[in-house]
Amino acid sequence: MREVKKGKDRNLFSFGGSFVNICDKAFDVLALGFLWVLCSLPVITIGASCTALYYSMVKCVKNNDGYASKEFFRAFKMNFVPATIIWVILAAATLAMHLNIGILMKNTSGYVGLFFICVYALVSVYLLIMVCYAFPALSRFDMSAGWILKLSMYMGVRYLFTSLVLLLILGCFGVFIWKIPMLMFFVPGPITFLMSEFLERVLLKHEPKTEGGIRE
Repeated sequence: MREVKKGKDRNLFSFGGSFVNICDKAFDVLALGFLWVLCSLPVITIGASCTALYYSMVKCVKNNDGYASKEFFRAFKMNFVPATIIWVILAAATLAMHLNIGILMKNTSGYVGLFFICVYALVSVYLLIMVCYAFPALSRFDMSAGWILKLSMYMGVRYLFTSLVLLLILGCFGVFIWKIPMLMFFVPGPITFLMSEFLERVLLKHEPKTEGGIRE
């Protein structure tokens, strides 16, 4: 009994032990979040950064496969074109919704104006939900940008509870960042790790039985 306990204690602090492993994973989570911030600075690359962050988070942190930074940049390069297309489309649509809301708030009054403001606001929320699904799906499936958008539209409605949970996570962390802007450098990793707990359950349901449609 003592020898077993002693062995566990030694293993706890060894290179492959649980304590070191937890610390290593925590470092990878924070490091991946920092890489996301760094690679998102040009703005146009946010889509590729989101895809790379989710891909490397699931593969390296959750599945213990590969090196986090190496997989991040590999996924960033591999998905750059479709991720950028998706990001531009969703960002432009969201900007259009917010512009319409601003115009209506300044130039209209009454229930008709309020109705359209609510419609545009709901569309903006739905676009945010699509963002939550689109880039994780792109990191997992070998599909065109158009099919990824269609899939994210479907998932946003089909898995409504998960969508609401994802919005709640983003909202809570958004409040923290609003209060303490410096957290922007530390929270992208934890946000992605937490969201992946829910997103993986959805993505696994849509994985094809053959490996042809899944990205390694």
